[in-house]
Amino acid sequence: MTAGTASPTIAGALAAARERLCAVAAGESRLESELLLAEATRRDRAQLIASLQAPLARAQAVRFDALLARRLAHEPLAYILGRREFYGIEIACDRRALIPRPETELLVDLALAELRARGAGLRVVDVGTGSGAIACAIAARAPAARVTAVDASSEALGLARENVGALALDGRVGVRRGELLDGAGVFDAIVANLPYVSEAEWRTLQPEVRDFEPKEALVPGPAGTEAIARLVAHAPAHLAEAGLLALEIGATQAAACAAIARARFPGAVVSVMKDLAGHERVLVVRR
Repeated sequence: MTAGTASPTIAGALAAARERLCAVAAGESRLESELLLAEATRRDRAQLIASLQAPLARAQAVRFDALLARRLAHEPLAYILGRREFYGIEIACDRRALIPRPETELLVDLALAELRARGAGLRVVDVGTGSGAIACAIAARAPAARVTAVDASSEALGLARENVGALALDGRVGVRRGELLDGAGVFDAIVANLPYVSEAEWRTLQPEVRDFEPKEALVPGPAGTEAIARLVAHAPAHLAEAGLLALEIGATQAAACAAIARARFPGAVVSVMKDLAGHERVLVVRR
C-alpha cells in the first residue's frame, strides 16, 4: 500500500486470495483463504467472517501474503497452520510426520467400539503413530484405556510427545520408539496406519503429498504392502485372544492384505471396511 491508498478490507483480501488459490485448491479456495487470513490476523474464522468490512493492516497483509505464497507453492495447509482437526481434537502438524486424514478416523472408531464392547481398560497399541493422532484420539475418548504409541522415527515421536502433552494425556498414552511391535507386550487391540503407497504410486501423488510429507511414512517398498505384511507377521505373538487387529490399507490392496492376514491368523475372522468414499480402507482381523 502507498501513502494515500486505502487499506484493503478483509472481504477484498479474501476475494483476491480465493482467485489465486483456485490454482492449487479449486474446491477449497474459499475455506483455505479464510483459514489463512484468520491465521494472519490472529482471529478465529468466525471472528474473521464477522469483520469482513474491517481494514486489513499492513502487517497483517504482509503475513497473509507470506502464508499464501507457501500454499501457492503447494505446501499443505495443515503444515502452514501447524495443526489439523482429527476426531474432534486438535493435532499439531509439521513435516516430521504425515498429516492426519479423515479416513484414518475409522481406526479410532474400531478401537472405541472394541473398548465399549469388552471393557474400557483394554490395552491398545497404535503402531507407526506418527503425530500420535490415533493414540491421542482413543485416549481422549476412553480415559480408562491403556494406550501405547510406537514409531521407529525419533522425529515423529518428538511430535507425538508434543501432542500428548498439549492434550494433557501424558498419564494415559505411553510413547516409545520401536520397529513395529519389537519389544512390545500383548495387546487387546492393535491399530496401525503404516506406509502403504507403492513406489510407482508415490511418483503420481499430488505435490502437497509427494514433495512435503515424509516419504518414509508413505512408501514401505516397491509393492506398498511390505510394512503391512511385516506387522501382520509380528502380530500373532502380540495380540490377545479375542483381540482386534485393524490396519489402514491402500484402496487396491484389500485382496492381497486379506490373504496375508488369513495365512498368519488361521481361523480368525478377516474382513475389510470401506471408507466414506466407498474405498476398501481398513483390514480388520478378529481373533
